[in-house]
Amino acid sequence: MFLNQTSQYALRAMTGLVRADNTKPISSNELAQYSGVPSHYLSKIMRKMVEAGYVKSQKGHGGGFLLSVEPSKINIMDVLTAAGFEAGSQPCVFGYEKCEDKNPCPLHPIWKRLKDSFNEWAFNTTFEEIGKEAALISRDDFNQNN
Repeated sequence: MFLNQTSQYALRAMTGLVRADNTKPISSNELAQYSGVPSHYLSKIMRKMVEAGYVKSQKGHGGGFLLSVEPSKINIMDVLTAAGFEAGSQPCVFGYEKCEDKNPCPLHPIWKRLKDSFNEWAFNTTFEEIGKEAALISRDDFNQNN
């Protein structure tokens, strides 16, 4: 179970917003540079975050993006869902059409534990926590890894 590129980019962009000074908008260019998300892709992702109500967008000179919800009120699954990720859409590793407790594939018990752990992490980790962890990493260190 891996996150697709859009999901990863959405998490990176929202982490960038959490790290930014939320008293003034962060420009699309600055957010793209900070998060390592290509500008054209970032605009699509941010549109989804605005539609979901997590971000507000300000146009014109000095415009950009601001969080519209406290980071403690946004969890990872919120952002993933807004980006189009569907938690229950992971197919059976063996390709079974119906892979469930009553008709499991050989990996079902292990795969189910992974899905359950992922969901627990995604539903219980907020962007407040991400912001605190990310604050321990300098902006320069982050950019060097992109």
